[in-house]
Amino acid sequence: MPDKHFMETIEDFMKIFKNNSQNLSAAHAFILHTANLTGNSSSNTNEHNESGDIIRNVLLVLAYGTLTFISLFGNSIVCYVIIRNKRMYTVTNFFIANMAMSDLLLTCFNVPFNIARNLMTEWPFGDFLCHFVNLSLMVSVYVSTFTLTSIALDRQRVILYPLKPRITKPVGLGILAVIWIVAILFSLPYGIYNKVQSVNWLTKNVRRCRQSFPEPAELFEQCLTLITIILQYIIPLTIIAVSYGRIVKKLWLRSSLGAVTQQQQVLHARAKRKSIKLLITVVVVFGLCWMPINLYHLLTDFHPNAAIFHYDSTTFFILHWIAISSTCYNPFVYCWLNETFRAEVKSCFACCKRHRRVHPGVEIDGILLRSDKLNSYRSKTFTSMVRSTSNFSSIKIHKIDKSEREQAFLARDSTHLIERDTSPAAPMIKTDDNQNSTLQ
Repeated sequence: MPDKHFMETIEDFMKIFKNNSQNLSAAHAFILHTANLTGNSSSNTNEHNESGDIIRNVLLVLAYGTLTFISLFGNSIVCYVIIRNKRMYTVTNFFIANMAMSDLLLTCFNVPFNIARNLMTEWPFGDFLCHFVNLSLMVSVYVSTFTLTSIALDRQRVILYPLKPRITKPVGLGILAVIWIVAILFSLPYGIYNKVQSVNWLTKNVRRCRQSFPEPAELFEQCLTLITIILQYIIPLTIIAVSYGRIVKKLWLRSSLGAVTQQQQVLHARAKRKSIKLLITVVVVFGLCWMPINLYHLLTDFHPNAAIFHYDSTTFFILHWIAISSTCYNPFVYCWLNETFRAEVKSCFACCKRHRRVHPGVEIDGILLRSDKLNSYRSKTFTSMVRSTSNFSSIKIHKIDKSEREQAFLARDSTHLIERDTSPAAPMIKTDDNQNSTLQ
């Protein structure tokens, strides 16, 4: 018969086993409950991330789509108006058209691929486009920036040194050729050192278009970033700001020569203030558009801890959008705020409208009148023409026959029949042909 001590030991062991079994069951239940909570939390997190990505992608497409539409519309009109009108074949307008073409290149060859790169996991466009897209981006940026600088220097020359000869058209075209060549040379590293490579994306390897610099890669990228910021932003912004600052000073201190009446003095002061505001707008728009993206590149290239914000992040695309949006502002700042350019745009569209629409007309005294408005306009023009020439001719209105009336209308379309010097309302103001005080 087992002794009493042995039986007590067995009973204690059974109690411990029973308690441990209960603890194991509780632990097992807790583990299952925790796993369920973790699974539900992960599922909710994934669903939240997916919905956030969808919203982000939709906003990205809308933002870049709006930018593309405005840029294509504005810059295309600028190029069309300048190319179509030989009267606008000036050096300054050549610079503006060149800037518009570089903005169109940037809009067409960079913006769509940036959208695709963000929406798609892999780069499906091949090695050539991987090189060309980044090369075209930098060429467009350099051309646009150097053209803005050339416009500022040309305006400074015209306003501050009006007696010096203007830049001729061949010289202006030569400057544009040099701008494109220099821009391509400065942009070559961004095209050469870009290639499609396999990278670890989440849980798999994907092919992405990435920069691949020679060793030491980090130092090479830092030097390239620093040189690009100096050549594309700091030096041009300094030249533009100094040039326009000197112009503003000249306009502010200049008296309104030739303003013989108080009303003309008021108009002159108003035009001067408008010109100064326009020049300040040019500097502010250029500086604000390109400052964030340049600071971003400095931060990500010189501070490794900030590499999480590099290239594929939402931060990059927001700052990239701000920089590329300058392609929308340039046509407005340089063209739409210019009254002469607006008049040319209206003239072009009015001419196209007349060519597209042929109104039925009525022939009166051998003259085809296409509308009541045109009839009234020509009648008023004919009357003012006769009145202005009454001091030099004894011809009476009722004696002008049919052939003379037709000749008068033909002559009105080709020359100015009303002589301002014979009109008592026209002041005698002498102007210097070599002095151009208006901003092109």
